[in-house]
Amino acid sequence: MRVKPEHQFAPNPAGDRIDSRDRVFSGVAPISRAGEPAANWENVVLVTATVGVFAVAAGLSSPLLALVLKKELFSDLLIGANAAMTPIGLLSSALCVPRFAQRVGGGRAVVGFALTAAAALVLMAMFPMLWVWFPARFVLGLAIGGFYIVNKAWLNEIAAPAYRGRIVGIYAAVLAAGFSLGPFALALTGSSGWLPFAVGISALLTAALITAIFARRLPGFAVEQRASIASFLPLAPVLLAAVGAFGLFDQATLAFLPAFGVRNGYSEQTMAIGLAVLNGGNVVLQVPIGWLADRFPRRLVLLGCAMATAGGAVLLSVAVQHGALALFVLLFVWGACAYGVTTVALAELGHRFSGSTVLAGSAAFTFSSGIGGMLGGPLTGAAIDHAGDLGLIQVLTATFGLLGVLAIASPLTRRP
Repeated sequence: MRVKPEHQFAPNPAGDRIDSRDRVFSGVAPISRAGEPAANWENVVLVTATVGVFAVAAGLSSPLLALVLKKELFSDLLIGANAAMTPIGLLSSALCVPRFAQRVGGGRAVVGFALTAAAALVLMAMFPMLWVWFPARFVLGLAIGGFYIVNKAWLNEIAAPAYRGRIVGIYAAVLAAGFSLGPFALALTGSSGWLPFAVGISALLTAALITAIFARRLPGFAVEQRASIASFLPLAPVLLAAVGAFGLFDQATLAFLPAFGVRNGYSEQTMAIGLAVLNGGNVVLQVPIGWLADRFPRRLVLLGCAMATAGGAVLLSVAVQHGALALFVLLFVWGACAYGVTTVALAELGHRFSGSTVLAGSAAFTFSSGIGGMLGGPLTGAAIDHAGDLGLIQVLTATFGLLGVLAIASPLTRRP
């Protein structure tokens, strides 16, 4: 485990061997004018496209499963408890995936996670019963988390330093677009029968097939260089705080922003569009944020995104008083700035660390995001119960204001 001076790739004996025909992974990477390895865009496209396809299934599964359970007339308490199994699985993946991926190889691990997620959806489509769905949704969350952990580690290993922020921005935009396409596909298929499940299963199988074909092009993670979440935590506390802050923002806005708008005179349909606009900012503005992270100190870019998000929360109460257009403009920029802290954090992770440490850091990011998401709902709900609509604003302002203070007061990463 070390702070990375340059890119180093470790072939994995479990199938992730380096292809000597690939100049990047054979150690003869093309050199940019700055004297650094140029971006291997073919592999960037491969990793990004794969996660985009996978995200369609992930974005479709949550609303689909909720709707199916509602049709089966289960109580809201049981539906909520069942939905909680997915984030529990995500958190669990952060604890076990790094060692598993090092043992079997990144390519085999990713294919296995995609196939496992597909099998979980098949099982839930065949048996819409809670005693099946509780363990199946846990396994689904475990597989989704495992896929993202290895995929993000791959991205950081193949991203050339000169383009890292922009590459991460493209990745974040495609990931957000995939999540958006999932609910859109559900709107076209409806929630009845096998068809919506088939769409999700097909996306997962496609991601598995692409990875199986091209896994040899992607770096492995050497077993000799073990790193764990526990060992990574003290190395990048500010980056982990940034990812956790967005996890809290994501869950708080999904759970409470529609009701906030309705209480201020907007229809449910308008606020549904507002959530889509909020996510649309993630798709459109992550590449510019990544460009800023390449051109300016990442501490300043992270600070700017955090302060803009805190300021956006304050402006939310003003925007709702000036019509839907003003609200949508704010949501578009606000969501992008909130998600931008994870773009900057992921770019800094790959810039400072390599190999198994990147894999452990990717797992730690997933764990931190899950903790933030779990805190987001209860903390914001309690604040709203106490202070009304002001509670949502207070929680988000305080969260990102604190992140800004951390970005000023502490280094983004520390040497082991």
